Amino acid sequence: MKILYYALHDPNVLDLSSGVDFFLYRAICEYGFDVQPNGPIKNQLMGIEKLATRFFQRTGKRFVKYHMSVAWKESRAINQAVKLWKPDVVLTCNMPSLVFYNSEIPAVFCRDTTFFGQQEFWPVYGRVAHAINLWQEKRAIRNSAYVITNSIWSKQVISTYYKKNPDKIGVFILASALMPDVVPQKIEVLGWKKIEFPLRLLLVGRDSIPPRKGLDIGIRIVYQLNRAGFPAELTICGTHGFSDRFVKYVGPFKKSVQEQLNQYVDLYRRAHLLIHPAIFEAAGIVPSEAAAFGTPTITNDVGGLATTVADGESGIVLPKWSPPEAYVDAIIRLIQHPDEYYALCEKARHRYERELNWGVTGEWLASVLRTVVESNGKMGHELNELFNS
Repeated sequence: MKILYYALHDPNVLDLSSGVDFFLYRAICEYGFDVQPNGPIKNQLMGIEKLATRFFQRTGKRFVKYHMSVAWKESRAINQAVKLWKPDVVLTCNMPSLVFYNSEIPAVFCRDTTFFGQQEFWPVYGRVAHAINLWQEKRAIRNSAYVITNSIWSKQVISTYYKKNPDKIGVFILASALMPDVVPQKIEVLGWKKIEFPLRLLLVGRDSIPPRKGLDIGIRIVYQLNRAGFPAELTICGTHGFSDRFVKYVGPFKKSVQEQLNQYVDLYRRAHLLIHPAIFEAAGIVPSEAAAFGTPTITNDVGGLATTVADGESGIVLPKWSPPEAYVDAIIRLIQHPDEYYALCEKARHRYERELNWGVTGEWLASVLRTVVESNGKMGHELNELFNS
């Protein structure tokens, strides 16, 4: 089976876009398919698009995610690649490439969230920009034979707002973006996670403007724990800042550099808990990475986090936009019931083994691609019979 993989980022580079393109490409290559990587192309914005971007920056809102010239050029590039190589199926996370896609070859579109869903939780686009984003996204979804997304929440949005047949939408939980060789064969709960003070909390995220990852909430959590008489320290990975007696910033790490990767995964191994108090998260990779080391995640029900983190299994999912006090109460309860905490560590690791790794995800993805190709073949055969009758 021939698969054209049209990338959003260079699929050979682990450090781009949290490694999603890298692992998707790697996964389908391992199943014996004939895979042709393509895209993205270098896009130069038009003068009017540059002016529009600068204008909207002054309003405090973002302009479009993908300019129309980008959508046109990426779509033209994928259409040409399909004509030249004649694949059986196209797989892509590159939304602009499907806005003007016009081939009979079925396209499978991977999308962690939607603009409609994102704007509900994290309204960063103005009305004009949001309308353009939605128009492009609707076309991309309509031009897709099948849509893959990373949460039950996102599937519901795609089905209800974008009117995509639910049978044409698949959900796979965003797997850990760690190479298998750095994931331990087994975890040592009592060795690594024994409850002792100071309690070791970890928050992983590159915050943005406006803030999204909830770093300010995480800092308030660790301060409240200490004031309540439960010594704790918070390590913030992925963002630079000023450390103090309770908070330590360690900045970002490159997974492609072995020494930095080793330091990164050691944070997960040592942490008692990953806290992820995001304002919005499409799905989240870090809870899956934490689960590989038996580290439970405490988060809240925004976006797709309630799919990535199974409440009571790989962590605790609080109501959306929970205040720091709710996190503190949940953490104190685990401290006071260590057997429950240790059991949660074991269950988090089991969930990683069962569905939060790319071995399982790759197998599921391969099955989806085969099914799409088979369905397209049957449809083509039925059309031929219809036209020839």
